This record gives sequence, C-alpha cells and structure tokens, in this order.
Amino acid sequence: MKKVVFGLLAMFLFTNFITAQEDPEKALGKADKALAAYAQNLDPNSNEGKLKEAIELIDLASGAEVNKGKVRTWQTKGEIYNALADRDLTSMIKNPDFVPQHPEAPIVAAESFIKAAEIASKKYETKDAVKGATEAAGKLNNLGNNQIKRSDYAGAFKSLEMVMKVNDMVKKNGGDPVISDTDMPNHKYVVAFCASAAGNKEVAGQLFKELYQAGSEEAAVYSQYFDYLYQAGNKDEAWKVFEKGQSKFPASTEILFSGINAKIAEKDYESLKQMLNKAIEAEPNNPSIYSALGNVYMSLFNDEYAKDNNSEVAKGYFEEALKYFNKAISIDENQFDAIYSIGSLYFNKAVELIKVANNIPPGKEGQKKYDALSAEAKDLMSKALPFFQKTESMQPNDINTLIALSEIYARMNDFEKSGEFKKRLEKARAGQEVGASYFKK
Repeated sequence: MKKVVFGLLAMFLFTNFITAQEDPEKALGKADKALAAYAQNLDPNSNEGKLKEAIELIDLASGAEVNKGKVRTWQTKGEIYNALADRDLTSMIKNPDFVPQHPEAPIVAAESFIKAAEIASKKYETKDAVKGATEAAGKLNNLGNNQIKRSDYAGAFKSLEMVMKVNDMVKKNGGDPVISDTDMPNHKYVVAFCASAAGNKEVAGQLFKELYQAGSEEAAVYSQYFDYLYQAGNKDEAWKVFEKGQSKFPASTEILFSGINAKIAEKDYESLKQMLNKAIEAEPNNPSIYSALGNVYMSLFNDEYAKDNNSEVAKGYFEEALKYFNKAISIDENQFDAIYSIGSLYFNKAVELIKVANNIPPGKEGQKKYDALSAEAKDLMSKALPFFQKTESMQPNDINTLIALSEIYARMNDFEKSGEFKKRLEKARAGQEVGASYFKK
C-alpha cells in the first residue's frame, strides 16, 4: 500500500512539474484548445478534466508578462471562467439549495473581459469583450441573488458590484447596458445594503449618499443614509437627512424608527415621547413601540426616583411606564422586553429603597424607617419575581434575568434557589448553555 501511495504522489508532482515548465506563450494557445475541446463535448460534465486543464494553462499564461498586453489572453481567460461559472449555474437550476463552488469564476471572467476591452485596438476585439462581459454580468446577477438568499452578503456585494463595473464598461464601448437606467437605483440600493450587511460601511455610505443626492424614491435610502451619517459622528447632517426623509415619506415608519433609535442613544426623552407616539399612530398594534415608550418612562422614573423616592413626578413616570408595558403585553403576551421591563421596574424601585434604608442613621426611629422601607422593598421584589420567572422560561440564558432571580431569592432568604441561579449565571457569562429553563411549564 505504501508503494501505491508513493506512486500517486509522484504522479501528482510530475503533473505540477509539467505545468510549471510549460511555455507561457504556448500555454495561451493550449488553453484555447482545451476550452474548445471542453465546449464541443455534448456532455461537459464528463469532460471536466479539459476545463481544469484550460484553467491551469490560462492562469499560467495570463500571469506572464509576455501575454499581459494581448487581448487574446484576457478574452480567452474570460471565456474559460465563464464556462466554469456555468457549471455552478447549471447546478443551481437543478437544485435551489446548491451552494456555488466557484463564486469567484464570473468575477474573474468579468475582470478579464474588462481588461480585454481596455487594450483592444480593433472593433471585433471590443465587440467580443463586450459580449463576454455581458454574459458574465448575467451569471453574476444570478449568483448574487443566490448569495442574498443564503445571507452571504459579502459574496453578494462582490458579485453585484461587479455587475455595475461591467455596465460601465459595456456602455463606454457602445453596448447595451446590462442594468437599465430604470433599474439602476434599485440595483445600487441592493449593493449598498449588501455592503452594509457585510460590514463595508464606507462603500455602503457612499452608495446611499449617491442615491440620496439623486432624490431616491425609496424611504429605506433615507433611513440607511441617516444611520450611516449618525454612526459616523456626522449628526447634524444625519438629522437633515432624517427631516428630508420624513417630509418626503411622512408615512414611513422605517425612517421614524431610525430617528427613535438615535434618540434612545442620546437619551432625549422628550423627543422620544413625541416620536414614539407618532409611531403608535402609524402602527397601533405593534407591541415593540409600546414597550419602547414604556422604557422611556422607566428611564425617567429611575432618574427622578434616585433623587427623591417620595417624588410625585416619579410616581407618575412609574404608572406611565407600567401602562405602556402592560399595553404591549396585551397585544403579545410573550413580548419579552415588556415582561422583563415590568420586572425591572419593580426591582429597580426596590433597589433604590434598599439604598435609602441602608443610609438611615441607627436608633429607634431609624430602625422603624428601616423596617418599613425593607418591607416595602421586599414586597416590590415579590411583585417583580413572576415577571423574571416568565422571562427565564422564555430565555433561560438571559444574563440580566439570572442576575435578578439570584438577587431576589437571596433577599427572600431562599438560598437554595439563589445558589441555583448563581450557578446558571456563571455558565451563561462563560458563554455556556445553562440547559432547560427552571420555570418552563
């Protein structure tokens, strides 16, 4: 067996040695012939070796200085890689779940035809390059759609951005556009979206800027460009885009929610209340909006209550927060954020009372106040408990829920349960699964 393995290895090395010793100028002609042999076969799948040979030869030929200035080099390379791309496309048609094996193939093909067009000196050379690039663009569009479906946004960005480059080349050389003027804004938006999803924020921002400046009729362009500018620190310009978007698309919740998220980050509660009430008018059955408005009032309550635990203003904020959280739950009984927030509302109030109690001077009167505040805090903890039990049953790994449960049970002197949730908390913080929910019905 060892001799057989050695023999196969020797054969592999010998093949690579032959390729390495191939004359680059002759390799160009041989690549052309290998492609022709592959294409002439009625069943290209049974002749895969010829295509592989063509690829190896053209990669060798196109890497040599002697061939880089020849139109034929790039035209041949484009045709070979178009043929390779066809193999993936055929498999995609047969099986919608097929994952392309050579997503770079149509990109290499398109780049090769663009190079061919750049150095072409004869009309037929330019015409052939335009034709090949147009075919590559069609393959790239199909591949890009497949990549979006599989959430491969980085791949889709590369594929669909190359279609735009092909379009520029084809138009420059008198061919029919591969993207019509009518379709270009949508195509550019998709490319920008994929770039953003892939983390290429600078390219996405530039494309959204171009669409915005062109007066795009897509509300998403304004929300996405706003987000880009805001995250880049250009907040004044971002709010100008927001205002223009709202003026142009007054019914768009997408633009509105972009502004809401920004105001949450700024903790501009007054503006938030106005925006969220507007969002409720637009989507009265969206529980997330009521939950978000509840969180605004909870933040206001926390700030006010920390200053004065007897404040009537704080009591008003507390009731408003509770009202909106309960409204969210009335729409969706499994609205996690609202359920968790009610627990937090009671829990945070209890924590503030405990802080006040701990600062009471010792003495008979002080002890009475301490006992009263401690009892009130314990009652609030009891009210918070069922809400955290519910969120734990929904998301057993939620760290904040586990913290709350461990502390509440400790306050209730139930150290067995408190210890259980501390163990789960350690696992969750270590990135481990805690297992089945403790309170799952």
